[in-house]
Amino acid sequence: MIYMYCLKGLLKYMKFLKQVKAEMTKVVWPSRNKAIFYSVIVIIISLFIAYYMSLFDFLFVEYGVQAILG
Repeated sequence: MIYMYCLKGLLKYMKFLKQVKAEMTKVVWPSRNKAIFYSVIVIIISLFIAYYMSLFDFLFVEYGVQAILG
């Protein structure tokens, strides 16, 4: 009984993997240059956002807390 249950699970898993493989053949992957370009853009935007978040954090800690606490 337990053997049949495990076998059904294994068969479902194998079917899922076959479907994944079929879908992966349909994917259009970007070229190496585009992937590098997009990665650089993401890094630049992340650094830009981190800079401004740290700037606002610094301003709030230095001036905002003093204004609130008096």
